[in-house]
Amino acid sequence: MQFACLIPPDLEPASQDAGSGSPPVILSAQPTEFAFPGPILLDHSGLERPMTLEVTDADTDDTLFVQLYVDYNRLPTNAPTPALASCQVPPNGTATRFMACPTQTLCNSIPSTDEANHVLEAMVADRSFILDSDPDAFGQPPYRALAEPEKASSTISSWVMSCQPVTPPG
Repeated sequence: MQFACLIPPDLEPASQDAGSGSPPVILSAQPTEFAFPGPILLDHSGLERPMTLEVTDADTDDTLFVQLYVDYNRLPTNAPTPALASCQVPPNGTATRFMACPTQTLCNSIPSTDEANHVLEAMVADRSFILDSDPDAFGQPPYRALAEPEKASSTISSWVMSCQPVTPPG
């Protein structure tokens, strides 16, 4: 005869920590001109036009971090490029949060005469980004290294974007 012990799961855990393996995800971007998959039309004016990202993470205790990249590891150089903008949002007790990210620098690396399509990537992570010179960055992609890499989770969302020349008033 065998005996088994059944222990019921804790239906009200004290911690809301979803643990590792629960990566944050970008659900949407607003206003509608920033909706997936684009194209997003920006210009070289440097005017502030925040992109509000709706992000979800089952771990409601995490601060969430986003970095924005243009043409990361793509033509013409096929070399990783540093982030051109970043933003973050602290925990607020809910899985879904909204974060305003600046967009005015996203055209800085693109010539003012270039109206071609480019790739905008937003990497959202549940740990802070660290410099490539940090020892914890070893083995992580350039410009995308995260603190506590053994615990970090991240995802990447992409849009098509183009940079329009600034039209003079009048």
